[in-house]
Amino acid sequence: MADLMIEVPQHFCHGSFYKKGTMIAIRQDTSPADLTVPFLADILYLKNYSKLYPPEQVDIYIPMMLKQWRSIKELLAVKFEKRQLEGAEEQMKYGIAFAIQWIHWMNGKTVDLGNIGHFDEWKIHPVNSTERIQFILIRPVLYHSFVQLCELIGELEKQYFKMLAVKGKSK
Repeated sequence: MADLMIEVPQHFCHGSFYKKGTMIAIRQDTSPADLTVPFLADILYLKNYSKLYPPEQVDIYIPMMLKQWRSIKELLAVKFEKRQLEGAEEQMKYGIAFAIQWIHWMNGKTVDLGNIGHFDEWKIHPVNSTERIQFILIRPVLYHSFVQLCELIGELEKQYFKMLAVKGKSK
């Protein structure tokens, strides 16, 4: 049973994630870092249900989300290996939403799906991230999309730890 029903803001509406007017049900114990509700931390912040600015919470959210991603990745690896792709598209959606959030947050921004075409112009991003994300969004159940997503998240992880190391040295 949901404790809260929230309408998804317009700039999260994208054919791969939400349609205009979509309502999401949130339980009180749901973590803003829950990957099964794409962009939840940003939605809660932008709808004023949370005062925590997601880009300032990366030290909390990213490790939690990365742990969830690793479980999803294992599940997807089995699905692709056995060519039993039922449910794979939804799991891939969680992974790609995670990557999109991660790129936004490392650049100090909340998620705006209108920015997907501009990632390569930002300071922190994996090589060819715009093209790779668009490829994955168009063909989420291709094995190559899964490989690309895994590589993309692996590169984001390296950039995240580099960012932490630089931040630690500057203190």
